[in-house]
Amino acid sequence: MTRFALAVPHWGTFGDPREAARMAQRAEAAGWDGYFTWGGFVSRDDPPATYDPWVILAAVAAATSHMRIGTCIAPLPAFPPHVIASIVASLDVLSDGRMTLGVGIGDVPRSFEMFGQSGDRRTRAAQLDEALEVITRLWSGEQVVHHGEHYVVDGVTLAAVPVQRPRVPIWVGGDSAPAKRRAARWDGWIGPDEDPTGATTADLRRVRDELSNAAHPVDLVWAGELDDVGTADWAMIPLLGSRDACVALVDEGPRRD
Repeated sequence: MTRFALAVPHWGTFGDPREAARMAQRAEAAGWDGYFTWGGFVSRDDPPATYDPWVILAAVAAATSHMRIGTCIAPLPAFPPHVIASIVASLDVLSDGRMTLGVGIGDVPRSFEMFGQSGDRRTRAAQLDEALEVITRLWSGEQVVHHGEHYVVDGVTLAAVPVQRPRVPIWVGGDSAPAKRRAARWDGWIGPDEDPTGATTADLRRVRDELSNAAHPVDLVWAGELDDVGTADWAMIPLLGSRDACVALVDEGPRRD
């Protein structure tokens, strides 16, 4: 059965953590299954009133009781993996085990280069793979020693570990073949939302076939409208437009038929 979540920008009206918390409560009452915030860095060249997505998720976690929360998606190479491991573990504890980490390599080279980080896609892909290894090892609660190509962890034990075991679910975004192979190693694949008309049943079946060789079940997550709600495990509905339009969409609840 498809579950329905809101994918909410971390700027504008619902970027304010207090407003996001109120909207998440409203969404939970209306029957939505999840509240996911966009996870990238936004500069002053972008829309105003931008807030940290992790702070927003903390507010949403504290204000809700059963809907899943997470990022959709965070550009993981932009962050030190030990910091993300700690933040996500803390959010999982705060939410009583409702956190999902949605990640990708990021799609705007400039957003990395402005901080002296690599904008090269292959480099960021390698960083993503290594960071996920570091993060999941830290979540184990065991001492971690890691000397890799991009990251070093020298005998660290994470003080706070997630509630969920064996780990917080990890969803990987991207439509490339490497992204899908990466998703098959983890817990879910987030489909792109470039097509405003949404996905067709054939699109989703094709992706299911591509992920069928995974050693364990992989959630298929589609960001956008679906012509057949039964073809994906999760449908991410963007919360965009005027405040009144967003409130109306949330209050209507997910369309499950």
